[in-house]
Amino acid sequence: MLNYGRAGERFMPRVEVYEGAQKIADVGLPEKKFKTGSVGYWATQKLEINGKRYQCQFQMVQIGSKQKEE
Repeated sequence: MLNYGRAGERFMPRVEVYEGAQKIADVGLPEKKFKTGSVGYWATQKLEINGKRYQCQFQMVQIGSKQKEE
């Protein structure tokens, strides 16, 4: 799908989530091929912030990555 970095190395973006100055999560985003045909990265994570639980989604879609139908 998407391949960056040195030969044979895969690129995996990471998202750090902070509550004030304290890091509360470090989420890796694995590669994903979306149903639309676009490619990118996607992850979901449950976090607790100020005593409340949240389900979070992180998404990166490569612009122009959708294969054109012929």
